[in-house]
Amino acid sequence: MSHSTLTRRQALAVSLAAGLAGSMGAQAQEKARKGLRIAMSGYPPALEPVLFNHTATRRVAPQMFDTLTAFDHSHGMALRPALAERWERIDAKALKLHLRRGVTFHDGSPFTADDVAFSLGPDHLLGPGRSGRSIALQTLSTLDRVEVVDPFTVILHAKENDALLEQRLAAWGAEIVCKRAFEAAGSWEKWTAAPVGSGPYKLVEQKLDLHVKLAAHDAYWGGRPHYETVEYRIVPELASRVNGLITNQYDIVTDVSPDQFPDVQGRKELEIVGGAVQNLRFLSIDQDAPVLKDVRIRRALSLAIDRKLFVETLWGNRVPVPNGFQLPSFGSGYIEDFPALAYDPKLARELIAASGYKGEPITYRLLNNYYTNQVSGAQVMIEMWKAVGLNVQIEMLENFSQIQKKPVNAIYDSSSTAIFLDQLGQAWREFGPNGTLPKQVGIWSNSEYFDLGAKLQTTVAIAERRKLLTRMLEIVDRDDPPVIILHVSGQFYGKRKDVAWVPGQTLDLDFGPFNGAFARG
Repeated sequence: MSHSTLTRRQALAVSLAAGLAGSMGAQAQEKARKGLRIAMSGYPPALEPVLFNHTATRRVAPQMFDTLTAFDHSHGMALRPALAERWERIDAKALKLHLRRGVTFHDGSPFTADDVAFSLGPDHLLGPGRSGRSIALQTLSTLDRVEVVDPFTVILHAKENDALLEQRLAAWGAEIVCKRAFEAAGSWEKWTAAPVGSGPYKLVEQKLDLHVKLAAHDAYWGGRPHYETVEYRIVPELASRVNGLITNQYDIVTDVSPDQFPDVQGRKELEIVGGAVQNLRFLSIDQDAPVLKDVRIRRALSLAIDRKLFVETLWGNRVPVPNGFQLPSFGSGYIEDFPALAYDPKLARELIAASGYKGEPITYRLLNNYYTNQVSGAQVMIEMWKAVGLNVQIEMLENFSQIQKKPVNAIYDSSSTAIFLDQLGQAWREFGPNGTLPKQVGIWSNSEYFDLGAKLQTTVAIAERRKLLTRMLEIVDRDDPPVIILHVSGQFYGKRKDVAWVPGQTLDLDFGPFNGAFARG
């Protein structure tokens, strides 16, 4: 598959226009360019994308790093060129990419094929000590090797047939880092303190429990960044974020719940933006916990939840409830006739009785509104579970390290973004053998699911793929649930109307030149 690029005439016109604009207004633009202040609910554990895909990390990482291909949030998530100007298929297992020339990393190093080979090679991709515990393996485990043809041409070889290779290169964990800077750092600890990418903004300072400061990378290949600086301030309390927006301490605030909309929309200079995104909210379950190892209890926890009432009460019907761990955007990979998530308290009580459950406490490890409506949602579900005879008790904790500390013996909140439009880009990276629950946290495993997903990765025929996808949905929803699916996530932001920015279709934030607010056609 080839990808179109600008014609010579178009490229010349763009170059002349850019040069004219620069010569006429560089000084005025420099004066006009402002800093951007964002208040968000949680802090990123680190800004190295192969290690973490936490929401907070994904809100910062896209400013600092580029991928070879990228999803265009303004045009239906279609692939667009990024560090690769164009690409074509060699065969079902190999993809040839022609790299962009003249790209500069934040430390001034030139970008070449060696950076691609390093970033997608074992020394970086597998994480510290080549442990294989990196988040990137959730979607890049099919990659076999990177062949460097010349300084600006590479061939990516997959282990087996892979129809999704182009999309994988745009996904989380596929970001390209500066090989020279990584090697100069000398250790993963020093590298993660000051990682170097080629994105529109570069790291200035990170105090991860307080703030992250970025500055414009004016040599950015995609165009001069609109903002001089971007500062993320960590403000856990929603009320404090909204008050800070109202008093002009912040330009954008994240994770605004519908009950706070009137406070923002009642002011002429402010607005609410956002909506449902390509993300599912759910509760993860430790299948090794004494009570939760019983599938009947796990099913009962799900059957007891009235999701229609849940989204009406907490979300004003602004987010939908999915039918299984999938999204309609998956196209031919979406099983549209898969049963809706059931609300059946009668069946829940029958399963509980059959299990021999005697009221033993089930722990719900909870953070203080890391997710929008997290605490109020937990309180609603506690009552729903109590109504069917389940004794669920909340344990308040401070961060995900505490939430996922072994032994977990609990349920806890999580979410999953479809980082490309297929179950392999969402459910598989959570529940596959390299996924969050089996590998990163170590609380669920299912050999049939693993075998089905392995076959799915190399299956191209749509009819056969749909059979595999359906069975995988059945395991997650009914036969051996690793999670309790809640609803499609809503991401709503409060912002100043005079701030140029539009949210995308994932949890990622993007303040660079490719944001829809600055889109060029």
